Amino acid sequence: MIKAIQNFLNSEELKLAQDYWKIREPGLKPCTQSPNSVAVYSDFLSETFLSTKKSLVEKFVGEKLTPTYTYSRMYHKGGELVKHNDRPSCEVSISLNIFADKDWSIWFHKLKEGTTKVNPNAKPTSYLTKPGDAIVYEGCNYSHWRDPYNGEKCMQVFLHYIRANGNYKSFALDGRKYLGQGKDEAMKEVWQ
Repeated sequence: MIKAIQNFLNSEELKLAQDYWKIREPGLKPCTQSPNSVAVYSDFLSETFLSTKKSLVEKFVGEKLTPTYTYSRMYHKGGELVKHNDRPSCEVSISLNIFADKDWSIWFHKLKEGTTKVNPNAKPTSYLTKPGDAIVYEGCNYSHWRDPYNGEKCMQVFLHYIRANGNYKSFALDGRKYLGQGKDEAMKEVWQ
């Protein structure tokens, strides 16, 4: 399942998010998964969207969902989303375009059922979103990627969920106690 959602954020939400990420950018850390980008796990604004947009995502998916975590990444020129399949915490995901100074497609290639290998009978498909638009997809069932970015700056927020009655219930909140809890904070509690 892959679906495009236009105006996932209304104009006020989008303006707030754009202003927020421009202010927040200097505090973001280099992303080890994606060269030429900076990122943050479980940012408060992103986690707020994860919670408040859940019912909208459920309408598109057609079933109840449980939030897991968010990841927010600002790509700079040459940054890319390396081809990958997601972990179980990303059973249902949203890729949300906050801003971009150049159009940038995301690609999906269906996996063979029950494997991490691409289905040779399926063709890769690309989707293009405008700021405020989103793509909902099953990150564990599709390999996905973005080619190197040719613009100067692009902000994407990833909202991740699991099916409330699915096989990955143990991944609720990505093993954290509450939304907004950072990974380092959650790991500290595990080791205390």
